[in-house]
Amino acid sequence: MNIVEFLRHWFSKSDLRTPVSLIAASLSELEKERALSEHGRKQLAMALSNIDRLDGLLSHKKNTRQTGTRSSNLPASAVSTSELRVKETVLLAEENHDMLESLREKLSEDYLVTVVDNGAETLELAKDTNPDIIIADAFMPGLSGYELCRILKLSVETSHIPIILLSALNEKENIIFGLEAGANDYIVKPFDFDILKARIRNILQSREQLRKIIFSPDIRIEETNYTNELDIKFLDKAVRIVEKEIANPEFSINEFCSLLAMSRTSVYNKLKTLTDQAPNDFIRIIRLNKAKDFLASGKYNISEVSYLVGFTDPKYFSTCFKKQFGVSPSKINGSFQTFFDKG
Repeated sequence: MNIVEFLRHWFSKSDLRTPVSLIAASLSELEKERALSEHGRKQLAMALSNIDRLDGLLSHKKNTRQTGTRSSNLPASAVSTSELRVKETVLLAEENHDMLESLREKLSEDYLVTVVDNGAETLELAKDTNPDIIIADAFMPGLSGYELCRILKLSVETSHIPIILLSALNEKENIIFGLEAGANDYIVKPFDFDILKARIRNILQSREQLRKIIFSPDIRIEETNYTNELDIKFLDKAVRIVEKEIANPEFSINEFCSLLAMSRTSVYNKLKTLTDQAPNDFIRIIRLNKAKDFLASGKYNISEVSYLVGFTDPKYFSTCFKKQFGVSPSKINGSFQTFFDKG
């Protein structure tokens, strides 16, 4: 049974309300089938990559409320996927309802905003929706902003989410306390909204710059500017796992997540935030970067390199390589040309 037949058979017994995780699990089981043709494996890899993207999109959208309301009062809004791609998401937590509404209205011009008025719900939504940034009052009822910071920054599943604390306390020790709790920034009330807006943009732009350089051969993960040690350790572990399995064409996303001791959704959210890559793409890029090193050494031809980095089809490897680097693998200094690159 090829991948198309499998999907047709699977969906004939399912409906679109079936959780994406079940689809992913079924595809991952199919991934283990050795009888699949090479074409089927390519289709399967593409399907798994798309499932990862869909899984991340749904988890991002889950519990997102219609802009302009408190999250506890309305059902999830019908936000278009194009809006989700264009606008970054802000989780805004503030006890003072007048300030909450004022900030929501102003921030909604540039961001998708979810609003809450207590720390406990902020914590729940942070885990469920993986916002791009959290802006939280330092003194919310139930769970303070300080405690919220500590909990989120000490969990590998949420440590990557930047947090700005808002507080009326302006003493040096208060600011230090907030920053030591894990806040990326601390803004004293009252404040100029343009200052908050600039701080948000600086944090998000800094993250975007890190995403662009993370796969650079000249940059080591421990030398990046990620402020949370858990994020650095996560990326280092993820890279080491892939490098250990670099020649294994059977290495699956399920195995990857299992070795990271995290769920598929958590791995997707974290990799997407830190590297802008879904798990399948993350693994492929590491394979291709290693392939580039092998080719540059001049010790192997293209077919040999493709097998060394876990590809079972040299022609497909060449296609992926050219898409990633903009040049054919035969153009890499020191590599040998194969019949796939001739003509």
